[in-house]
Amino acid sequence: MSLQSLVRGLPLTFILKAFLLGQLLAICNTGTGITSQYLTDKIKVTLPTTQSFLAYFFLCSSYGVCHLWTNGFTVIYSRVGLWCLFLAVTDFAATYITVKAYQYTSLVSVQLLDCVTIPTVMIITVVLFRYKYRTLHYLGVMLCLAGVALLMFSDSHKGDSWKGNLLVIGGAILYGVNNACLEWLAKFIGPHTYLGTYCWFGLCISGVQMIILEVNDLEKAPWDDYRLYLCLMGFVICLVTFLSVMPIVMVRYSATFANLNLMAADIYSAFAGYAIFAVKFNFLYFVSMFLILGGVLSYIYQNYLNDINEVAPADEEESSQLVINQGQPEAGMILEK
Repeated sequence: MSLQSLVRGLPLTFILKAFLLGQLLAICNTGTGITSQYLTDKIKVTLPTTQSFLAYFFLCSSYGVCHLWTNGFTVIYSRVGLWCLFLAVTDFAATYITVKAYQYTSLVSVQLLDCVTIPTVMIITVVLFRYKYRTLHYLGVMLCLAGVALLMFSDSHKGDSWKGNLLVIGGAILYGVNNACLEWLAKFIGPHTYLGTYCWFGLCISGVQMIILEVNDLEKAPWDDYRLYLCLMGFVICLVTFLSVMPIVMVRYSATFANLNLMAADIYSAFAGYAIFAVKFNFLYFVSMFLILGGVLSYIYQNYLNDINEVAPADEEESSQLVINQGQPEAGMILEK
């Protein structure tokens, strides 16, 4: 088979769309990390709950208001509301712990988060939701984990704080639980309904935490420094975009796929650390990037093969269950409003 015929047979549109959506998540995730690190290292202020509160405020101003205008307040007290409350609590706790970790460790060290989140998501989706993964799925995961392991090895000489690493691992487990449940819920109620409901819980939780934990930090913050406003604005834009795109990617592809793409944020963080924080550059970053992006593309291609198989299933029973990690939960788990 010639190279031209091989390229012609590839689903370039499918791959490019999935790849760009995933990399948008990675870039936004990198942006939140850069702004948080800059606040801690350059401006000497740590405001994790304030940053989250501002992001939830803008989500409520858009998705939240539109959703309540259309569906009323009853959805807040439904089972959907309870699930969104659980997801808001876990998402806020994971974000707070991760942002707090920047106070104790470096930007590149947050790569540990990705390594723990992906196995957590896969275990939950297989055990609870009975999802099925194929050979290229596992190959893509292994390539991405190998890329992150290489990245961690290239920075192992820096002696990051154990306290920061433990915070990152704790945040990773919470993210894994949150993402697996988010994917399951969003496939029932839709991404916009999810965002429009859960952002109100996030606003309340982060607001209370901000008042309890960060009043003194807010008073001591250098509000006459324009860099503070720029960092807060950048963080909010990145996090709002990230939270808006994430459920769409999970519904179309999966939570595992979304987290695989977030591994590319590790590479972007490394380049940002070199450019902004004067972190020593290592040529292994390029090898790591090649492995991670190769793993992402492998996972995308397996999704494409599964979509083809779903067009003409072998029998009716097989068509009722998606082959990849987009299966439907058991009947007893169906939500009722």
